[in-house]
Amino acid sequence: MRSNCFVLLALIFLCCKGQTKKYEDYNDENFIEVQGIVVKSKRQTDFKNVIKSSIYFIYNLNKERPDIGYEINSPFLLHEGEPAIILVHKNDEKISFFGARGMINEDVLLSYLEKCHQTGGGYYGIDESSFK
Repeated sequence: MRSNCFVLLALIFLCCKGQTKKYEDYNDENFIEVQGIVVKSKRQTDFKNVIKSSIYFIYNLNKERPDIGYEINSPFLLHEGEPAIILVHKNDEKISFFGARGMINEDVLLSYLEKCHQTGGGYYGIDESSFK
């Protein structure tokens, strides 16, 4: 009986250990909206024909090296190059989530795109192999 309880507890621990926090696990008030760009979107269909996508985005476009974020199994179907509103945690800029399509700061977006154009294309300040 004791060994069965140990095995059950071990299974529960292992199943819960790999879970990552989702946006719903945080307080909405702890996030700010920043301008971002979707840089990659991979779509996949599961056995129930439900389409999920893995999206990669950059944000904090005014930095020399913008931050990179991603969401795996996202319900959003986005395209590369779409402007995006990214939700960034106030105390930890590495915690980010896709918020919506669109622009909240056109000047930041256009300035970043101009830097990309001046360097011959691609995403300025980003190692694109990190999201391939």
